[in-house]
Amino acid sequence: MLLAFALPAHAGVSAKLSSQVTNQGQPVRLTLEMEGEQTDPPDLTVLENNFEILERATQQSISIINGKMSSKRSLVLTLLPKQSGTLTIPAIPFGDQQTEPLTLDVTDAPIEQDANQQLAWVELSLNKAKAYPEEEVILTLKLFQQASVRGEHLDDPVPSLSDTRIELLDESQYTTEKDGEIYRVLERTYGLFAYQTGRLEIAAVSFRGRTGGGSIFSLLDDPFRQRRQVSRPIRTVSEPVSLEISPIPTTFTGSQWLPAKHLILEDAGLDSQSPVTAGIPLTRRIMLIADGLMASQLPSITQEVPEGIKPYEERPHLTDTPRKSGISSSRQHVITLIPTQAGHYTLPPIEVAWWNTELDKQETSQLPAIELDVMANPAATAPIDTFQDTVDTPTNEIAPQPVGELLDGTSLAADNGNRSWLVWLLGAAWLATLLAWWYTHRKTKTTPTKSSQPETAPPSLAQQELAEAIEELKRAYNHANAPAARESWLKWGQAQWPENPPKNLTRLAGRCDAELSVVILALEKTLYSPGEESGWAEFDPDTLNVPHTQEPPRECEEEHLLPLNP
Repeated sequence: MLLAFALPAHAGVSAKLSSQVTNQGQPVRLTLEMEGEQTDPPDLTVLENNFEILERATQQSISIINGKMSSKRSLVLTLLPKQSGTLTIPAIPFGDQQTEPLTLDVTDAPIEQDANQQLAWVELSLNKAKAYPEEEVILTLKLFQQASVRGEHLDDPVPSLSDTRIELLDESQYTTEKDGEIYRVLERTYGLFAYQTGRLEIAAVSFRGRTGGGSIFSLLDDPFRQRRQVSRPIRTVSEPVSLEISPIPTTFTGSQWLPAKHLILEDAGLDSQSPVTAGIPLTRRIMLIADGLMASQLPSITQEVPEGIKPYEERPHLTDTPRKSGISSSRQHVITLIPTQAGHYTLPPIEVAWWNTELDKQETSQLPAIELDVMANPAATAPIDTFQDTVDTPTNEIAPQPVGELLDGTSLAADNGNRSWLVWLLGAAWLATLLAWWYTHRKTKTTPTKSSQPETAPPSLAQQELAEAIEELKRAYNHANAPAARESWLKWGQAQWPENPPKNLTRLAGRCDAELSVVILALEKTLYSPGEESGWAEFDPDTLNVPHTQEPPRECEEEHLLPLNP
């Protein structure tokens, strides 16, 4: 009897299916029962490979028979098979116990496809069948549902090419009528940007929902209805879509590939600031506006200035404006120009070459040259003494007090007797402060600190990765291996900007100076247009130096700011 009381209460687990055979798209119920003091939750991750868990429900019962209490808990899972065939429900662990494995036969028979098509369906479409790298393609997804359909899950579009970006531009809901039926429509518009050539496919988008079942409101509308409609799941899949990403045209001569529907340059600031005086700052605002490109794709604008003018450029301001028709973006540069001496100056024109995707040809947007006549600053030639005399001239003079007399007319001699004790007190406090400072300073010098000992810091991880990337670049350029050079450049960019690495060569070139940007864009042009010889392999990677600190090299800073000091 003592041994029986010492044994723990038996805790058992079991599993059972509502059906051993089902159709693809038809869910089944899996019931997990736990008896006794079983507190460990079940590990349901073993079901994720073959099933999707749609619903979960729990039940608990307690019974007392002949003074003995027992408890039972049940977990009911609604599972949707992901594929057809004989699927195995593996043993589900409950702490140190587990259930017995089960099998489920899933057939390929369609489940009322025609009826589902009438209740809900998904449409996927592209606005064009052929595009260039980085060109915006509009992807539209429409979900049609009858009023009786309750949506549960709608997939996101997934591209087949890894270097592809999909941005949600707009989402709207409305109703429409087809074949005498009213449908609710969920429409999503995406902007698709592919950064590599080849055939790009968008996988089929699936929708899962449920129809029927009614509600308490429908019961009140028709209380004499004999039978409630049975709820059942529905699932529908769209057709996949694809397009061809063609190489960059060989006729394009710009320094950076820019495929856009529309692109303009705007300028403001200099025309309204006249006359121009040496030493007085001038502010020029240059804005690049494009339709069909994101702000991150727009190039940096460089203002060349003649000798005698100092430029100071602020950090550019980037803006993206998504619309249903496509994305619009802008890049604004604010440049402060300070003429240092009088004379006539010419600011060269600014040109940006881009590819018009609407007309399929190259175009150039430009700002004309600006002529500046700078006058001498009279204030700069005035003697310094003149300004000092002007500033130091007092407007109101205060009559000096006689020596030995206070402001109230009393003499210092008469007051010395009353305040001599205060002088001695202040002198003693000053002497105590001096002694305390000397003792503290002496102790600080004689006590060695751990930080004062010279230590040799090991090279940082970023420096090691940067050195490895440069070595890979050398091997790639020595063997004229363009794909290997692309991967090495991206690894080099990862080491330069570990927190926000560039994802492709175009973004990497935008963060580098003009000389290195030309080298990177020449390699990108070769990759997109294999038949063209751009001389990309002539670059010598030995010119890249490994920095001795964790800061990125000065030659490839994303934004180069100079102090505003003429």
